[in-house]
Amino acid sequence: MRNDEQTPVISLLEMFKTGKQANREIHVIADAGLGKTAFSNYLAITWCQAHFPDEDIIQSFEKDDIDCMQEFDFLFLVLLRDSNNLCSIDDLIFKTIVSNLGLQEKPSENFLLKILKNEKCLIILDGLDEWTHPEKECDRSPRSIPHRNDREKCTVLTTTRPWKLGELNLNPCQIGKKVEITRLSNDSAVTLIRRILQRLKSHQNKDLLDSDVRQFIQTINRRQNAQLAFVPLLLIYTICLWCDGIQIGDSKCDLYINIVELLLSRTIQIHVELQQSCDLSEGNIPNCLAEYKNCRKYYSLLMCLGKLAYYTLFNKTRENTLVFDGSVAKKYLSTDEMKFTLHSGMLSESTSKTLTKKFSKVSFSHKTVQEFFAAIFISSENEAQKIVVEKCRNIQDILDMSKICEFISGMNADLMCAVLNDLMSVINEDAKTRDYRTRTGREGAMYYNPLYNIQIMFMSCLQEMPESENIQLCLQDFFIDENTEHNELLQRLLKQNKTNIKSLYINIDPYTSGSLHEIIDLFSLTDLSHIQKLYYYGDRRKEAEITRIWFPSLQSVTLQDDEWTNDEENLSENLARLQNIKYLYIYKFMLSHKILEPFYNFISRQKSIKELTLHGLDCKEHGSRDCQRLNLDLSQHSTLSKLHLQALPWRLKLNLSTASLVNVTLWRINLDESSLLLSRDMLNIERVELLGIEMSAESLQNFITVLKNLPQSVTVEMDAITPETEYDRVRENIRSSQTFHVIQDDDHGWRGRVIEFKTIKPSKE
Repeated sequence: MRNDEQTPVISLLEMFKTGKQANREIHVIADAGLGKTAFSNYLAITWCQAHFPDEDIIQSFEKDDIDCMQEFDFLFLVLLRDSNNLCSIDDLIFKTIVSNLGLQEKPSENFLLKILKNEKCLIILDGLDEWTHPEKECDRSPRSIPHRNDREKCTVLTTTRPWKLGELNLNPCQIGKKVEITRLSNDSAVTLIRRILQRLKSHQNKDLLDSDVRQFIQTINRRQNAQLAFVPLLLIYTICLWCDGIQIGDSKCDLYINIVELLLSRTIQIHVELQQSCDLSEGNIPNCLAEYKNCRKYYSLLMCLGKLAYYTLFNKTRENTLVFDGSVAKKYLSTDEMKFTLHSGMLSESTSKTLTKKFSKVSFSHKTVQEFFAAIFISSENEAQKIVVEKCRNIQDILDMSKICEFISGMNADLMCAVLNDLMSVINEDAKTRDYRTRTGREGAMYYNPLYNIQIMFMSCLQEMPESENIQLCLQDFFIDENTEHNELLQRLLKQNKTNIKSLYINIDPYTSGSLHEIIDLFSLTDLSHIQKLYYYGDRRKEAEITRIWFPSLQSVTLQDDEWTNDEENLSENLARLQNIKYLYIYKFMLSHKILEPFYNFISRQKSIKELTLHGLDCKEHGSRDCQRLNLDLSQHSTLSKLHLQALPWRLKLNLSTASLVNVTLWRINLDESSLLLSRDMLNIERVELLGIEMSAESLQNFITVLKNLPQSVTVEMDAITPETEYDRVRENIRSSQTFHVIQDDDHGWRGRVIEFKTIKPSKE
């Protein structure tokens, strides 16, 4: 099964429930402009129709969605972009919703708490990537998500950009259900195009409408930014440009410039009285803007918007970055300029009142519009390179600026090349990079991986730049999967960086991807002299050339196959070429006994390995139960700290008496009297997991005895060990012993009878 396998969500019910079990934590992820806020609003409107139906409107909603929303007694929609000075869900609801209901008698906070405790509530937190924890007002943890109470009847749905969810380091129960809003499908895009054109052109003739739809699709398909048509917000703007006969452009930067030109033109036509007050252009106008009449004429206004965008996005506290007080906007815009931008739609304003004061909140029409204007300002500065690099102290900061960097790439390619190459040192020094380059094991969905998103950012920046052989970008971590294997931009980046590559991820789908041989040739994967990590997931039966990219410099190797069945090459002899190997993960290999036996002997001799995972290495001739004469002796290893052995030949003789070991996991393995699990020399061991293990009564008792005599505290997790009668006896002794503290004791979990405990050691005082 693929690690990032996704299942389509057909209805709201599938999102809110898994089987009959309600999902209490739901995260909806999507890139900018794909409809996170629109989806949040849809849920709110659907709830309204479910509880207060309007016969003329409710017909437009799916019955299943109405039924789903009827299950919630209350719905609270919190716009996090408006709430950067609040950090608990209760406060967010009370201060941004309840307090603004305009009721004569203001409900108390206790009244709200009773509702949240006793009623079925859906709480929607829209825009987690647009929210920052208020550091001055609160020192509680966690600081990555709004604080929440565990309430049995509350469901919390949070929307955010994908990379932000990856940065949060939440555990699975905190994330819960993950739902991704993807770009419009071809059919959905055509449907939306048809509806917009029908409205804008007032089409009554179906043939004329069909003709316009075909012509528009042909127009966008001829351009590099054709994929932008599958983002609803950009699609609407693009259709408006096309209907007005305005060029769309070949890049995202071109598109946004054309959108601004369109908005300026329409504002001038409608509000003639505002023209003179804004016609104050000065300074050197960038070439990308100088080609446009109104952008050139109102460049000073665009610069003012650029300053506003930049200083709000990067204010010192990082609070109120997207929705800011009207007084902030007035620092950069005159009264007439403010009127102009509000009439144009580039800015929007909302007002609220108290008994004595009137407040206004201002925001750009969309975060990407704000980022576009910030890019205009940065590109015009003499120390632009320094400005960007100073704002990017780690990978998260860089990803925060990714859209701005894309726009700068279209405005000033030379500047962005210099910036991106400077940022490579920041990426190298980030702890997430160091962790990834040494980590082995099965990678999750790639859109949570920050380095994968860095690659996407570099590819997007390169696409915005004019084609030139002089453009050289330094990138060191590469990911080739079904989404990128035929991408010419990635091929170009990888070929430029053959001598820089530190890690290489290859995930070949056996049904849709090309062969490994084709990928090696397509990306010129030879002479990778500095590579440290290789991750390969594929179908060994389809391709047998993985050893072509085994270079002596490799320190971390993950080989994850559907089934490795090739006996032509000796696995241990090939691995022996990796003289610097320290982290090794091998998953699901079917090997002949003549290959398997020397392989285990080889592993026993590799004394410099730090982390080792062997999972599903099976004997082709004898199977897992009958394979004999295999030995894995790790007692001479001096650096091995983490060990995971799972589903190996049943009669494998093990010696794990390794003083350096810290964590050990054994799963579906037989430990007979000849196997040594723990010894008194293992003074670094902290955790042992025994899952689906078969071991003799003597071996189990010896393990418990050694455990008691170790000077350090050790945590152990065990499920039903065979024979079960001996396991039950030992488990009862653990419960009653003063030597152990029981952490978890469950007879009815999905893994059966599980006990987790740790040894109690007397205080050294």
